Amino acid sequence: MFCPVCKVEYRSGFSRCADCDVDLVKEIPTESPQKDIDISVAHMGPTQGSFERFRTKSLTKSVLNFGLHQFIGMYGVPFTAPIVFSLGFKLLFLFGHNYPRKTFYSIVSESPYFPIQIVFAVILGWLLGRVLRDRSMVWIWVLPLAVLCYSVATRLLNPTSVLTGVGQSWFSHYFGWGCRPADHCLDQLVITMPFYSSLAYSLGAALARKTLGFASSQSRAHFRALWVVGLIVLGAVVIDLAISTKGSGWQTGYLLVAATPAGLGALLLYAGSTLHRQPVSNA
Repeated sequence: MFCPVCKVEYRSGFSRCADCDVDLVKEIPTESPQKDIDISVAHMGPTQGSFERFRTKSLTKSVLNFGLHQFIGMYGVPFTAPIVFSLGFKLLFLFGHNYPRKTFYSIVSESPYFPIQIVFAVILGWLLGRVLRDRSMVWIWVLPLAVLCYSVATRLLNPTSVLTGVGQSWFSHYFGWGCRPADHCLDQLVITMPFYSSLAYSLGAALARKTLGFASSQSRAHFRALWVVGLIVLGAVVIDLAISTKGSGWQTGYLLVAATPAGLGALLLYAGSTLHRQPVSNA
């Protein structure tokens, strides 16, 4: 006879264990080796596999966050800034007043310095930089810079394409008045402007962190500002769709143009509401 707890063997005639006070059994029950392994693993704490899964999940999240900010810097700002800037002009149009479209397009697309996109990118980077703890925000200018350098190098290596006009250099083509949409040249719009907007977006995020640090959950004014900007962006999108529909009727392509600004406005509202409830420590 054996005690099932302490495994002590008893002679015939005993029915209970004197130490454990439990009934004796004829044979000691065998435990599954897998159960012993599971118990030992549980006592060992996190395994190498769990650390690998954590690293993989963290890396995936970091890549997705970087891709999001890269998209905002290169395409979100260039698509959204003109719509927000035109909000005042289009409000006049809704009330029966015309606005100088030529002047508007000259500011947002013909100017080689793209002031509207740069100012909007700095403000956006400042607002989101204090809330989203993504350090990749300050590095999104690297990819558009590489694209810009490659394009400039291609022109320099091909002398026949350096001068597209009389006295026009590669510097004027990418950074001056040499390439404008009015002349059917889009290099500054698709190459130079994404670099400017990404750099300004990163600069705004870096300045926010260096001066004020991350916003805490008690920074209500900052989260309220996110809400206001998000509502302005979404309002500008709705008004732009209304103006376009009123002028030439509804077209499916309008949704494609409005998708990026609408998504950016939704992100601002999300950052101003959901993230406000999460404890965020100051850096």
